[in-house]
Amino acid sequence: MPSVTFTDAQMSLIRTEMATYVEACPGAGKTQAIVQRFIDRPLRHPRKGIGLISFTNAAIDEARERCTSEPGLMEAPNFIGTIDSFINRYLVGPTFLARRGIAPRFYESWSVVPHSQVKVDGVPFSASLDWFTIRDGAAHLVPGRVPIERRKAAAGLAAESRASLEVEAMRIWNRFVDRGTLSSSAARVALRSYLADPGRREQLGTLLSDRFVEVIIDEVQDCSVDDTLVLNFLHEFGVTIIAVGDPDQSIYSFRSDAPADINTFLDKLVSGERLNGNFRSSPAICAAVDSLRAGSERDDPIGPHVDVKSPVVLLSYRRRQSLPQLLTSVIDAHEIPHSDFIVLAHSADHARIAAGAPGSGPASTSKLVMLAKAHHVIGDPHRSGPERVAAMRSVERTIRELGVSEIVELDHPDYLDACGLSERTFREACLRVAATLPRPFEMKPSEFRASLAALADSQAQLRWTPQPLRSPAGDTWPSPPAAQANAAPLSHSTIHGLKGRQSPAVALVIPESRAGGDGVQQWCEGLGGEERRVLYVGASRAERLLIVAAHETVFDAVKKQLESDGVPTTFG
Repeated sequence: MPSVTFTDAQMSLIRTEMATYVEACPGAGKTQAIVQRFIDRPLRHPRKGIGLISFTNAAIDEARERCTSEPGLMEAPNFIGTIDSFINRYLVGPTFLARRGIAPRFYESWSVVPHSQVKVDGVPFSASLDWFTIRDGAAHLVPGRVPIERRKAAAGLAAESRASLEVEAMRIWNRFVDRGTLSSSAARVALRSYLADPGRREQLGTLLSDRFVEVIIDEVQDCSVDDTLVLNFLHEFGVTIIAVGDPDQSIYSFRSDAPADINTFLDKLVSGERLNGNFRSSPAICAAVDSLRAGSERDDPIGPHVDVKSPVVLLSYRRRQSLPQLLTSVIDAHEIPHSDFIVLAHSADHARIAAGAPGSGPASTSKLVMLAKAHHVIGDPHRSGPERVAAMRSVERTIRELGVSEIVELDHPDYLDACGLSERTFREACLRVAATLPRPFEMKPSEFRASLAALADSQAQLRWTPQPLRSPAGDTWPSPPAAQANAAPLSHSTIHGLKGRQSPAVALVIPESRAGGDGVQQWCEGLGGEERRVLYVGASRAERLLIVAAHETVFDAVKKQLESDGVPTTFG
């Protein structure tokens, strides 16, 4: 990798020998600084290691890349990885094995675990197990965890229906945990129990303080209640904590049913010099980010785009369907390659429509329909890589749920053993299923089902059966995907999905005003709030050009606020 010239503030972070918290503006080069600290190791110890924990893959990938010339840096007793992998490896995994005699299998979320959907006869709402929190031995549906498109339906559930779903969710959760299958949220439930046990807490604390002299935590503002519990635990047992983050990028409160009190922990650390230098964005974008920030700090543009004179482009829209043409005309006028541009919104559906991308239609619990939609996405060249990967995971999960009776209830490792498969050969076999099938929405559902039933070799290898598959009423697809437009859609993502990354040009889509308040209201009234922070994170992803596409109900307020804060603007 090319050498990096560090600012004085970055060097202070790299060299400090005290437990320290450093705030960093977007694009401040904090990843390079903490990776350099990991390599330089100012707190050297003859037998202890250093941990680098991040909530984004950027820091982890850069640390591993920078360490390729010194592979020993990635070996024990050092650690590079996510907070989930740290918790699973050093806290939950060993204790679960010691107490239950089962080596747990960890999954990022329940969504990739077959049979984790929560359904109750007579309740017109099916839920992911990920949408529940487990507290005091009971499951609780958290509307804030439900995708925004289905949140209203979740919040409107009758009390009896909600209670039935929660009882069923607890039953499914217990079944998985008893077998040693844990999602990241289930691992957190175990974590709280283990750290509340004085004897086990002492054992774990001693082990970790013997292993690590220091742990660096990146994006510390994203810590949940349980993550903060871990940091307090490490600090209590003498592990030096170096924490770096930006409080205005805290946009994950929906992950927890209780607010994380990270500031109380950070007050225990020395406050380092804030990283104000923004290497990412142009002056106009920095000014827009300053406007959106709830605090009084200001960014100094110092990177390769410091001489870019392009103002922030303001667009007003009434219907999101009009945005693809409007956005395309703006980036073409600025001679921005489409490959350098991305559309961002809080809602995945809003981003998709604004980018002119095809939809998948309403959600369905029919396995035949789910397979058809996943197959359609996999074969669509206009879909993003992550969309196609998610669709492939849907195919794999559905095939597992169609397993023959003797293997359908097996956990995944046991299923692979029963079939004589490795994880790789399983995924390759599922991919062959997707590659073999005809295009589903060019035929009747019964014809697509027949093509699935004809895959005898796959059924024998993967031990699944098409018998449960049923064609929709009238042998008609209930929600076929919209026909693809002639023009390729623009790249798009949720704001949460692009966090930790950037793009040369970004369109930030701001939706219509809501009676209960929104990010624009918080921004214009000088209030802090997560919806305002989401807009801040979205705007701060841009390097050379920022387009703010504001719905006509909020456009005037956005325009007035940017102008009053001195942000250079123009109208598209």
